Amino acid sequence: MPITDCWLDLNFVVDSSGSINSGDVNNWDKSLAFVVEVVRQFTIGPNNVQVAFVLFSLEATVEWGFTEYQDQESLIEAILRVRYLGSWTNLNDALFLTRTDVYAPGNGARPGAHKVTIILTDGEDNIPEKGTVLTLENATLCKNDSILLIAVGITDGVDGERLKQISSTNDYYSVYDFYNLTDIIDDLKVHICPSGSPPAPGERYYFTCFMYSFYLQKENI
Repeated sequence: MPITDCWLDLNFVVDSSGSINSGDVNNWDKSLAFVVEVVRQFTIGPNNVQVAFVLFSLEATVEWGFTEYQDQESLIEAILRVRYLGSWTNLNDALFLTRTDVYAPGNGARPGAHKVTIILTDGEDNIPEKGTVLTLENATLCKNDSILLIAVGITDGVDGERLKQISSTNDYYSVYDFYNLTDIIDDLKVHICPSGSPPAPGERYYFTCFMYSFYLQKENI
């Protein structure tokens, strides 16, 4: 059953570089299937979980922001339509867009919601050059803005130590291959939506009114 009490703005940053399908032409489909399976764990909507998607290869693009798809069915259809590019690995710009566009004020991110970004990659970032400090700097700026960065590194082609630096503390998952992505779903679900997630604004208002009414009744006894 999907989690129904999660107040979360969830962003996916997905690697669409040439190495994804180099070993198996079905790997891109497995990447999208993983994103879909994560989405299925939650109730999607303006008072629950909102989902954005950043695609990166030679360049990075915001495929959609938090307010574009407000139900699970249309969101899953959009995920399955995301194109495979097959080029370089520009995680640097993807993290820049995450902070300056996806979570920017006025673009759909909600005050008080958990801000979580899942980075899915099978290689090393290499734009403008391999090992660029810009990726680490953009990751730090994201974390300074209270965006939890969770990195999922697939295959031994990744630099695990670098992804640990990019991700938030203890937020790195190493997966042997694309077939094993679903193995981390249960742990990931709990990780990105901890118990005690803050309620949506409407729920906070209802609770406040209820407690105030209870207080007045008590005082009149």
